[in-house]
Amino acid sequence: MEATVILARCPDNGQLYGMRTQKMPDGDWRRNWAFPVNARQAKSEGYDRMEIRGSLRYEADYPGCPYCGAKNLVQCGKCGKLTCWKGGKALVCGWCGIRAERFEWVSEVRVSGGDM
Repeated sequence: MEATVILARCPDNGQLYGMRTQKMPDGDWRRNWAFPVNARQAKSEGYDRMEIRGSLRYEADYPGCPYCGAKNLVQCGKCGKLTCWKGGKALVCGWCGIRAERFEWVSEVRVSGGDM
């Protein structure tokens, strides 16, 4: 079993959180747990160096963002990082602050921790 933690930020409060992801036999990645994490802890655990490539779905029991409860994610078109999304027509990226009003569905993402 291949598993890793990837990072996202909540756009409601800008807080960082980790998502445990597991690679499935078909190559898809599934999120099954989320937890608050601070930047120092994420760096010491190496979460900022993790990378996944493929689809990124969530398991039925995935709790969502620990701050706002959102289960859906958006990959920012500017910074490439993940931020949670509760639906609606507009979103502000929790990482870089860019406002997006148009989204594209992609079947595969390439996400890495990068700079926090």
